[in-house]
Amino acid sequence: GKLELFANLFGAYNKRWEKGEFEQTVFADTLWVITNRQKDRIHNPYFEGRLGFNYQLNDNNSFGGFYQNTYDYVKTWSEYDDDIHYDGNLYDHLQNSGINRAKGAPRHQVNLYYTGKVGQFNIDFNADYSYRDQRNRNQQQELSIKDLDRDVNTYALTRSRLMAEKLFVTYPIGKGQIEVGEEYTNTRWNSSFENVEGYIANSNNEQHEQAIAPFVELRQQLGRLRLSAGLRFEHVESEYFVGGLRRDEQCRIYNDLFPSMALSTSVRNWQLSFSYAKRTTRPSYWQLSSDVVYENRLNLQTGNPYLRPVKYHNVNVMVMWKWLYLNTNFSHCVDPILYTAESIENDSKVNLVTHKNYDHADWFIVTLGAQKSVKLSSSMTWTPQYNISLMKPWFKSEFVGKEKSFNDPMLTLQLGNIVSFPYDWLLQADFNMHTHGCTGANAESECTNPIFTLSISKDFFKRRLNIKLSGNDLFNGGISRFTLYSNRMMFQKMEDNDSRCVSLSLRYRFNVTPSKYKGTGAGNAEKNRL
Repeated sequence: GKLELFANLFGAYNKRWEKGEFEQTVFADTLWVITNRQKDRIHNPYFEGRLGFNYQLNDNNSFGGFYQNTYDYVKTWSEYDDDIHYDGNLYDHLQNSGINRAKGAPRHQVNLYYTGKVGQFNIDFNADYSYRDQRNRNQQQELSIKDLDRDVNTYALTRSRLMAEKLFVTYPIGKGQIEVGEEYTNTRWNSSFENVEGYIANSNNEQHEQAIAPFVELRQQLGRLRLSAGLRFEHVESEYFVGGLRRDEQCRIYNDLFPSMALSTSVRNWQLSFSYAKRTTRPSYWQLSSDVVYENRLNLQTGNPYLRPVKYHNVNVMVMWKWLYLNTNFSHCVDPILYTAESIENDSKVNLVTHKNYDHADWFIVTLGAQKSVKLSSSMTWTPQYNISLMKPWFKSEFVGKEKSFNDPMLTLQLGNIVSFPYDWLLQADFNMHTHGCTGANAESECTNPIFTLSISKDFFKRRLNIKLSGNDLFNGGISRFTLYSNRMMFQKMEDNDSRCVSLSLRYRFNVTPSKYKGTGAGNAEKNRL
């Protein structure tokens, strides 16, 4: 009848390997060069279950909710060797082996929603609750030919809780509508870290944050012209605690306005649009944490509780003619968050890698694309979707006491092809690659990453049963090579993430009716930060 019940259960057991090499050059009182070779074996059982309902009161009103729980356990065996040189001479050789156990459970998530119409008012309400418990235990043995061997055992516990709600109401005005709403989030994040041997200081950090954001948007149709204008105000209060004591100098209050506007029109075969928006992203809770990750005796990594939010000013212009389109985008980024490397106080060769806000970064992206369906015969259709993009960044940072520019452009090519054959056969072939260049940060990409993916599928029994055979990254081009320049360190890395694979899937649709569930969630940006 009016009640819909649904349940989803997903399980997987993943086994994969990763390998990489890097060379790290540190410009300290002497020139330190660290060469590393690393192999990882990873086992990952994963389970996720969801149970929910949806009730349709009438054609205009419905409500529902779901509960979801996730179990995620990752066990990693690592082996890596480090050769350490100073001014061209061998200083030490480190041989490391370790086991890392990361358990992300329980992970509860609840969503409740209501959507309906009262008179001419359309109402949409969502409320979310999530709780996550993450435990990370790392056992590492480090052998040295020069100094004493080390056993490093660390334990980290992170708990997070989020409550959020979002309400917006729309009302017709003229040939458009006005939308008024608000979003509220309340977050608690706690992280404790222990190192038995005392190589790293223990820590216990807690962050409390709440944010309220009212917003309004007006949309109108004026002849052929469609326009919208919006304004969002965000008030954020953030508190930081170390060992249970409030750190006033690390607590923040933010009040910001975020305007947006868009214009679009169409004339015969032409479509034109222009938009501007100011947006923000706040640093993740890990980036704000003071916990320290031990990689080896020369490399430590930590967060930075003094990070500021990142703000973006985005301008976008799009022109489309039939099946061809040209899109241009310019972004001005204020206070971008990027990696930096510093030395610890009592040993200049030991790197402490963290994040910091840089002044600004700009980039311009132009994309030329085409999408068209081509009839090859009465029963065969070819649908190509081709894009070529050019990204031109402008960014400067300090490297070894001098200003270094990261302005090299990068070209990206995306070729997507879908061919439908008689008797419900479907062939899909995709190719992606990019050139060397910069990405708007203090790093340079030194690879092209040509990735070719091919799949073929067929439907049976009036499209209830689907069988699909896929090959991802068939030529093993997904190997990353880049160089990071940060303050006093140059970091060159080659990494193979084992992306080449073949998969066979069988899917049977017992109920082809789409779900009527209309919940969209609240506090989605805050969930990503956690």
